[in-house]
Amino acid sequence: MPIYSHSRLATFENCPQQFKLRYIDKVRIEGGEEEGIEAFLGTRVHEVLEELYKELVLSKRNSVEDLLGFYNEIWKKNWHKHVVIVRKGFTKDHYKQAGIEAIQNYYQKHLPFNQSKTLSTEALVTFKLGDYSIQGYIDRVAYLGKGCYEIHDYKTSGTLPPDQKFDTDRQLALYQIGIRQKYRDAKEIKLVWHYLLFNREITSTRTERQLDDLKKEVIALIKKIERETKFSPNESKLCDWCEYPDFCPAKKHEAKVATLTVNKYLKDKGVTLVNKYADIKAKIAELKAQEKELAEELTLLDEAAMKYAEKEGITNITGRDFLLRVIESEFLSFPRAGAKERVKLEALLKKIRVWNEVSTLSLSKLGKLVESDEIPAGQSKQIMKFAETGTDCSVRLVKKKEEE
Repeated sequence: MPIYSHSRLATFENCPQQFKLRYIDKVRIEGGEEEGIEAFLGTRVHEVLEELYKELVLSKRNSVEDLLGFYNEIWKKNWHKHVVIVRKGFTKDHYKQAGIEAIQNYYQKHLPFNQSKTLSTEALVTFKLGDYSIQGYIDRVAYLGKGCYEIHDYKTSGTLPPDQKFDTDRQLALYQIGIRQKYRDAKEIKLVWHYLLFNREITSTRTERQLDDLKKEVIALIKKIERETKFSPNESKLCDWCEYPDFCPAKKHEAKVATLTVNKYLKDKGVTLVNKYADIKAKIAELKAQEKELAEELTLLDEAAMKYAEKEGITNITGRDFLLRVIESEFLSFPRAGAKERVKLEALLKKIRVWNEVSTLSLSKLGKLVESDEIPAGQSKQIMKFAETGTDCSVRLVKKKEEE
């Protein structure tokens, strides 16, 4: 049985296809995996803070200059040609400088680092949720005394979520369950996020009920994953950072044609098919717009024909090949739903047992029924008390040969 983690669960939620490629098919990218600059920056800053707190445990407090020297060293040492910068207009120096400022701000904010006692950094925590094993790495676990622990998480994200997001965050809440299993004296656990690029620190806690609900939600999600058979791709802005475009059903044709020259691109069978499809859809949309305009014009011509026929005292208007037949007919109208008289009409129809014949009061059927003499004259007379007579006029185009 696999060991689950927050990142594994989040991958499935974001894109089941990515989950399949990464954890089931275990696809590995040949020639070295690409790494986004955001992830590269985050790893380097995490390493600096890990160095800071590991040496503090041994009573050595590095200066901010020492930490920045270490940062520059590991940045240079780990930089590789597969680091990818997606955002236009940004260079690696922009990201590197952001890391420097984050380290400086964090150092000044927490100096002299005596707020708590660090127990571990990059700590692996493994625990059980029902029949399932969960694991994760905690950036830093600290102890404040009297059974109070802190779980610290360092973020180098370029966006700051709204505060309410932290009260429902799953990752650190899962770690809380693991810490409680590891430290039996844990009475209180604080969840602390450090958004380093913003110099912000957010703290949250969880109640017993919230943790119980979380356990149920995670177990339900794991069962859903294990039942899944399709693993359909879910396209989103996260696709720009995905390492599997060459394998994803939603992206591999795009990846295939991206490297083609213009001539080869336009001759690709898939590209040709899409372009033809788009052209036809555009033509259909154009024709629908024309149809709407013509229908509106035809309505105006209907009105003009009716007025002309009334003025001339005629019913047929002759053209070259066609004629317009103006037809005037009477119809019965009955109270609509919501009207006071409607209730009385329905009661009458049920009383004289006509209700079923008009399909729960279809007004058009009721009018035809009265006009057809299929019901006794007395009943028709009662129904007609609720009716009003109206006149309807319509125009019909008739070919002259048909008329002859």
